[in-house]
Amino acid sequence: MWCVSLNGDSRSWEEIQQEGDNPPTCCNFPVAVARDSMFVFSGQSGAKITNDLYRFCFQEKRWRKIQSDHILKGTPPPPQRRYGHTMVAHDRHLYVFGGAADNTLPSEQYCYDLDAEEWQVIKVSPDSQSPSGRLFHAAAVIGDAMFIFGGTVDNNVRSSEMYRFQFASYPRCTLKDDFGRLLLSQQFTDVEFLVGEKGTVVPGHTAIIIPRCRYLRHKISQAKERHLAEQGDSQPEPESSCPAMDRDEAIREGKNLKKPYQVTIKNTRPEAFQLLLWFLYTDKADHRPQDIQNSTDKTTEFLLLLMDVYKLALEFSISRLEHMCIHYLWVSITNSNVLQVLQGASKLKLDLIKEFCMNFVVKESNYSAIVMSKEFEGLSQPLMVEVVRRRQLASGRPYQHEKMPDFNKSYECLEQDMEGFLKSKLGQEYADITLMLDGTAIPAHKAVLAARSSFFEAMFRSFMPEDDSVNVSIGEMIPSRQAFESLLQYIYYGAVTMPPEDSLYLFSAPDYYSFYNNRLQAFCKENLEINISVQNVVQILDAADRVGAKDMKDHALKIIVKNFTKVAENPKMKSLSHGLLLEIIMALAARLQKVNLKQQAIEEPSHAAWACTSDKYGPDNW
Repeated sequence: MWCVSLNGDSRSWEEIQQEGDNPPTCCNFPVAVARDSMFVFSGQSGAKITNDLYRFCFQEKRWRKIQSDHILKGTPPPPQRRYGHTMVAHDRHLYVFGGAADNTLPSEQYCYDLDAEEWQVIKVSPDSQSPSGRLFHAAAVIGDAMFIFGGTVDNNVRSSEMYRFQFASYPRCTLKDDFGRLLLSQQFTDVEFLVGEKGTVVPGHTAIIIPRCRYLRHKISQAKERHLAEQGDSQPEPESSCPAMDRDEAIREGKNLKKPYQVTIKNTRPEAFQLLLWFLYTDKADHRPQDIQNSTDKTTEFLLLLMDVYKLALEFSISRLEHMCIHYLWVSITNSNVLQVLQGASKLKLDLIKEFCMNFVVKESNYSAIVMSKEFEGLSQPLMVEVVRRRQLASGRPYQHEKMPDFNKSYECLEQDMEGFLKSKLGQEYADITLMLDGTAIPAHKAVLAARSSFFEAMFRSFMPEDDSVNVSIGEMIPSRQAFESLLQYIYYGAVTMPPEDSLYLFSAPDYYSFYNNRLQAFCKENLEINISVQNVVQILDAADRVGAKDMKDHALKIIVKNFTKVAENPKMKSLSHGLLLEIIMALAARLQKVNLKQQAIEEPSHAAWACTSDKYGPDNW
């Protein structure tokens, strides 16, 4: 790599001394610059071609290969390896389009989130005029759009087309991050799992665990019944699980004042159960315990842990987690770790994994190297015998590839489970806080509210009424029931679809409730800009007036004045306040005055022109 300084008069080239994980030598690859770094993805390099993404930090002069871990994150894999493609940077994303991928010209567009370190396939608008697949085209970012030009399309035809792609850089949904942070903080927990032989305490939150796992829901329900039976109808509920801790201190530390339910989980490692909980909170299985991070053989240790997690997923009937574990094991088993995984699978009686490992070992290209290794000497005798017998049966036969499980199945995700929980009686049954909205009681869950909003987190840590009832508002405004339900939907499962009139009420909610980004605000603004119409402009005007959104109020007034004959037929006009009706009349008067002035401006120059013509060319000027 070389660089040239553009400062001063000197234009000498200098070779860069690179460190780190250098990408393979290749050509026909794109480069994008973002966050003081240069990114390189794929390229043409013969047999070494990969679909890896590399980052070069200018300051450190060091390369880093970016690991996606998409299987355990539950996200799409990186794009296919390719060459002749383009990659541009905009906001927090890298956008990849086109190129030749294994003799095809894919037309999908991918983006890489630099914050989440995840690939995504972009779903373009249905009315888009999307370009066909191509390679060796050009791409550039201007403003908030990407332009592509030219390239070679099917049948080696050179294109002269130009396309514009409008970016939509919304703040990303932080639902999973927020729930994961809540789990790690161990605040507002209301259930304790006693895991393994030693009964290691693993705290959790019923509001997130119950909607995600039926097995644990049943266990928690049993614990709740035992708790109520022990408590008795006449005895008050214990104030705190820590008698020495006073109420105020317990609240400040996010402790639950009520005794948590206790659930026993036997025959597993605490680390495996903690990873399972991490999945329930985040839809990911990528959280590695500290002892594994410090291990000399991180990959093998994690695979062994993942088998324990897989066994729990089978027992608890968590299909999505089963899928993740199996998929990751399938692609991670190598000559160096297969025997340890085989031994672990045999011990845990995981027949599917054991069978895969056996077939991997006896494969012609693997068998000799594995059997001659030191690790094979440490294999248990029954497994040794089984490997040898399996090899004898396999010799002389063509190798049959292991039938892979279907990794393209779709399962319910965190958002779907939390949506069902919010709308079900189950959610009401396990509610531990009541939100009072203009006298109406709305059951909710402290853990979810605190995870998503620092406003609620601070409230529950500094002030908690004894009746677990809190009045809610957005500043000095009390939102409508429908608007507040839209807000709860965003808090519980990240939904941002709502009627336009609700968007106005909630436009200031992100600032007031201190959400961890302004995603809701961005969607509210777009919702209003796109969906304001003659049919709903009266409601939006009324809502804008209530929340003091002057720019949207002025915009609504302009639409009403411009389409007054249609808007006047709206029955909602009768319910507007006297002040708003007066503002509409004044706006109409202002528009009428402007029209009259415009008409005069058109007519007066006309008379002047005729006068000039008469004076100049008339008979009086001979």
